[in-house]
Amino acid sequence: MLDNPPDKAVLSIVSIVSIESVAPDASGAADNAVVCVVRCLEGTARSGMVFEHAGSEAVARTARPSFLLTGIEWYGRQVERLHTVHSGKVRFKGAGAEALTQRDVLSSRPLD
Repeated sequence: MLDNPPDKAVLSIVSIVSIESVAPDASGAADNAVVCVVRCLEGTARSGMVFEHAGSEAVARTARPSFLLTGIEWYGRQVERLHTVHSGKVRFKGAGAEALTQRDVLSSRPLD
């Protein structure tokens, strides 16, 4: 029997309509929150997953920024998942979230 690999979702912010907001975390932490529109290219993105910014080779040699997916809106409804080929409005929280731009690709970390 084949082992089931951990869920992996890749979000490409290629289909971003706008970055609707970037704000400091309300708890006073160093994290920022960003709301943007993404298209799920692979796997299923779920609330609570942690995503890493692929970035350039220079970024790869240092710590990669990571972002917690804190919410997904799909056709005006709050949902827990965003499936492959679907687009939705998402909220990420993490240090460096203000640097996300169009065409950035985020890959999920394997689930524990």
